[in-house]
Amino acid sequence: MFEAAGWLNSDEADALSLRGRLLKDRALRSAGEDRTRYFDEAEAAYMRAAGNRRATYPLINAATIAFLNGKPERAQMLAQQTLAVLESGDYEPETAYWLGATRAEALLLLGDIPGGVTALEAAVARAPQAWEDHAATIRQLQLILQQANAANDLFDHLRPPVCLHFSGIIHLPVQEEGIRDVVEAMLDQIRPGFAFGALAAGSDILIGEMVLARGARLHVVLPGPVDLFRESSVIPFGDQWARRFDTLIEAADAVETLGGITRLSDAAVTLAEEMAMGLAIRHAHSLASKAVALRLRRSTDQVKASEAVWRRRGLPVYDLAIDRESPASMLATLDTGRRRAILASTEAFPADLERTSGNRPRFVQDVWLMDFDDLGHAIEIATTFLRSAPENSLGLVYHVVD
Repeated sequence: MFEAAGWLNSDEADALSLRGRLLKDRALRSAGEDRTRYFDEAEAAYMRAAGNRRATYPLINAATIAFLNGKPERAQMLAQQTLAVLESGDYEPETAYWLGATRAEALLLLGDIPGGVTALEAAVARAPQAWEDHAATIRQLQLILQQANAANDLFDHLRPPVCLHFSGIIHLPVQEEGIRDVVEAMLDQIRPGFAFGALAAGSDILIGEMVLARGARLHVVLPGPVDLFRESSVIPFGDQWARRFDTLIEAADAVETLGGITRLSDAAVTLAEEMAMGLAIRHAHSLASKAVALRLRRSTDQVKASEAVWRRRGLPVYDLAIDRESPASMLATLDTGRRRAILASTEAFPADLERTSGNRPRFVQDVWLMDFDDLGHAIEIATTFLRSAPENSLGLVYHVVD
């Protein structure tokens, strides 16, 4: 894409910096001579971007790349130059956060770890909610710590907050205050900054209110249109839940709903939960943070397949089991429904892949389709296909069918 855009031979500073970043990423994925060569090319690109400018960004990146490439003396020289530019006050415009983060990186390269930590603490204090910037900085500094064989937890206290996926039981079978106290203690430990989940009457709404009260950002994921969900999973349990639901929907940072749903089903609920889990994991990854789950369940409930996947990934789960049952008359009964994954290709699927999958492709309007009951199986087949024919393009749809 970079080459196709005509930037490969560009002398513009931004293009050179982007080239340096891409080459650094390639070096980090490589080993041996390839790793060294890519690092050399990345450093050269950043140095060309720096030129005679008073720009700290390309200079500090060249310094870190030299350090990662086993050239500590050159790294220290470039770090000193970066600090000199910062101290002079004569530099190209940059945000207060990035100026502080650059100072922290330079000090770290010079072996002043306490100074680096202090500098980054000050930078974060200037822009406390610049989560993406904090994440990018910490990733870079972690590379330096790893290369220096230093403790890798020095900046953990500055990481963006935890991304929480929450789920619970519809209707609360015991006094709300007793559950609230236990959940409050769990949230004290988790300290979420972002929360992802549905808002059924009961523990979902309770958790949503509690994370908002702590200043976290709420991302609601519903298994159908808001009005449909409200009618079937909130209103039957009392007007108070409907009012609390409406308040949370209004206060949420985002509300996402499954498309094409005209009636709720267990399959839709599961798909929405998987979607919320994926959003929590993706957001945590983008912020160099952690994804944590909070589960409220009855002691007789079985572990859901989606929760089992979460646990197999080794992701933390805070689990609260409630012993008493809700009256059967209070529990909503949903249709079962089915989740379906459809893999689409403009090229025919190989015969051996058809045998491996156990599925027979369909040819519809110039597109080859394969149906799967299991999303993981569909992804496995897609990965195998692309490895054997990387020039092909595939589409994947995962949805609920009646």
